[in-house]
Amino acid sequence: MRFIIFLLLIAGLFTACQEKATKVTAQEPIISSNLSAEKIMADNPVILDVRSPFEYNLAHVPGSINVRWEDFSEQSPEYRGLLLSDLWNVARRLSLIGIDPDTKVVVLGKGRQGNGEEGRIAWTLQVLGVRNVITTVHTSYRELNPKEESEGIKNKPYWKPVVDESLRIGLDDFKAYAFQELPEMKSMSRARSKALGGLPPGALDAPVASLFGMNFNDAKGKVVIVDVRGPQEFAINNLTKIKGVKAPVVNIEWREFFNDKGLPNKEVEKILAAKGVTKDKIVMTISNHGVRSASAVYALRSMGFRQSLNYAGGYEQWK
Repeated sequence: MRFIIFLLLIAGLFTACQEKATKVTAQEPIISSNLSAEKIMADNPVILDVRSPFEYNLAHVPGSINVRWEDFSEQSPEYRGLLLSDLWNVARRLSLIGIDPDTKVVVLGKGRQGNGEEGRIAWTLQVLGVRNVITTVHTSYRELNPKEESEGIKNKPYWKPVVDESLRIGLDDFKAYAFQELPEMKSMSRARSKALGGLPPGALDAPVASLFGMNFNDAKGKVVIVDVRGPQEFAINNLTKIKGVKAPVVNIEWREFFNDKGLPNKEVEKILAAKGVTKDKIVMTISNHGVRSASAVYALRSMGFRQSLNYAGGYEQWK
């Protein structure tokens, strides 16, 4: 009898140590623009600090981890906006700092004084299936000090990412919607084809349209491209100056999407609506190399723009 009880205890321990199934929900949390520090720090989140190592070493929240958006992106200059192709390896690295799909993560940065780095990290985590992510400004770090002393980083079991392809768009697909011409499906990657249910070459629907349950012709009429760079950058060069671009292109600087606390700014919805960007549209964002545009998509998704995507390659890859 004792032997049987011993076996049952061992089985229970083994089950408890098994890796949890990756969960990806279809809806993003609506993040309030006046979220309190107490609520941000509830549930003992993993805290990522995206500032420079120098700034991090000067002052940081106890227990926070210093990361850079480049840590998860390609290294070659023309592709540096793209995420690393081996996302399984990225997920393993995240597990070593205590992050899995069910982990609450707070990303600290410089907010509107920075370049959207915290939003880029938040978007990266969401692409991998980590949904409970909040960005905020590091200047409030005294308010964000953990109430209890940190026990240090606790590793999580390795997990396989369930990639949310609806958060990003590649160069070929982006050009197809910019020029409003059906793309050649032969260029579709195996990963994207698999994510879309194995669409064969020559399928009638372009990839993004399929993700949102539309055909290409219906989708292209709903597309609007939001260039989130500053007005001066936009004035010097933008997609409207490229021959053949037919999709509407508007300029709304990424800083408009965040308030002074680094949280998504609901007031930007008025600016978006005035330029014809509503929640029924497919919103494709672009910046120089996918950092500020990723930040904008993070904010858009948190405000209910379910059909917003980041063109991570940006102008650097386009040219």
